[in-house]
Amino acid sequence: MKKSVVLLVIAFIMNVTFISAKELNPRKNYAKTSQEISSLLNPSSSIGELEVDVKVKVKVLITSTGDIVVLETNAENTTIDNYIKDRLNYKKLVSNEIEAGTDYVFEVLFKS
Repeated sequence: MKKSVVLLVIAFIMNVTFISAKELNPRKNYAKTSQEISSLLNPSSSIGELEVDVKVKVKVLITSTGDIVVLETNAENTTIDNYIKDRLNYKKLVSNEIEAGTDYVFEVLFKS
């Protein structure tokens, strides 16, 4: 009888573990949106020549009409900060992969 109870408890714990693992939200891949943003941030001579690669985190909000609003960047270079804001602010996204009214953070890599 003791073995049955122990096996039942082990089976219950394993079942709870598997259930909680299924509840985790996997990271979504926004391939179309990423492609659109990359094309909007197409390299330009307005940035100038960079000495080293620069990685910038960009926080944006997608409006209900699909417009991008840049909330903030962590760019130390004001030229890059202004470039990102000029190229992305109030541009429309065609893809409907991401939810309107939500903040998103992504990284942009500017290669030297």
